[in-house]
Amino acid sequence: MHKPPSTETDWRWAPASGWKRCLGAVAAAAVLAGCQSVPPPSERPLGPEVPPPPQLVNVAPRCDATQARFALGQVVDMKLLEQARDRAGAHQGITARPGEAAAPADPLRLILEVDPQGRMVGARCG
Repeated sequence: MHKPPSTETDWRWAPASGWKRCLGAVAAAAVLAGCQSVPPPSERPLGPEVPPPPQLVNVAPRCDATQARFALGQVVDMKLLEQARDRAGAHQGITARPGEAAAPADPLRLILEVDPQGRMVGARCG
């Protein structure tokens, strides 16, 4: 079973036309140009001028008892306790006698230490 010769040109064996060659050259140039987009190492900022990476996680608040020093020597009432708690960045504020432990410990709780007359003598977080 012999096939008679075809008058049509088989597309698989036809030589590449001009536009196909041009398209191939453009694609090769685009690939090579993409390789050139990375700046040379001398232009990359690698020193202290590099900005810090973006912060993606919320940093937990901290209690800073030094911010409550403004109330030293004052009689602690609810208003003063709230002001000290707010300035210290604490979630909760309580009063206690010096050396008295507050259980359970909470690093976000401000503890204002008061003397027997109710005056603030110290502050700590815990």
